[in-house]
Amino acid sequence: MVHHCCDLLRQRIDVAAKVSGLVVGCGNGNEIVYMRRTFNYDHLVGVDVERIFSDEARSEQCVARGDALHLPFPDKTFDFAAAFHSLEHVGDPRVALDEIHRVLRPGAWFYMGVPNSRRLVGYLGSFDATTWQKITWNLADWVARARGRFKNDLGAHAGFDRQELRMLLEERFSNVQLLTAEFLRYKYGRSLPGFVLRMLLAPSIVDHSAPAHYAICRKLG
Repeated sequence: MVHHCCDLLRQRIDVAAKVSGLVVGCGNGNEIVYMRRTFNYDHLVGVDVERIFSDEARSEQCVARGDALHLPFPDKTFDFAAAFHSLEHVGDPRVALDEIHRVLRPGAWFYMGVPNSRRLVGYLGSFDATTWQKITWNLADWVARARGRFKNDLGAHAGFDRQELRMLLEERFSNVQLLTAEFLRYKYGRSLPGFVLRMLLAPSIVDHSAPAHYAICRKLG
């Protein structure tokens, strides 16, 4: 996902310029370190409500504790922002998106990925998880669905369906592009047979076969 984000940003911003970026919900911060080194940017920071930052991220001083609902930055600070599977964890994603919009400069880009709430199976592409963890997480999801508790605000790792995501973004941003099919081709194009990938991306199936949704959009004005 981070590689995909970087490739898209290269197509949209002058990566040779001194631009600034923000990752909301950066986890241990290793994604920040990768992006800083990829773009050779010093002005790329990450925030997370938990202090679980890696030693590498701490040594680069590129991470800080921060709440997505109250980002600790002035208006119009960043040239781009990203949220990698984090907005499903905040109390109110609308407020978080308002905050992201606030701290972006006019013309800035925002990339995000969230779990697909209509997925049949998730977590398959989680490289840092064991097979047993993936099985356990999917079982927990199915139990939550059966109990009517498969909701972000109830602690489930639910995410959003495609229409929910589009609506949330279009209320605040312009040039909203949903990238789910593109991302799946990007990630699995070389590892899955073509006919399998085409089947998974069929319009009647992709809303359930895709474990997550991805989008990029822009702040105008």
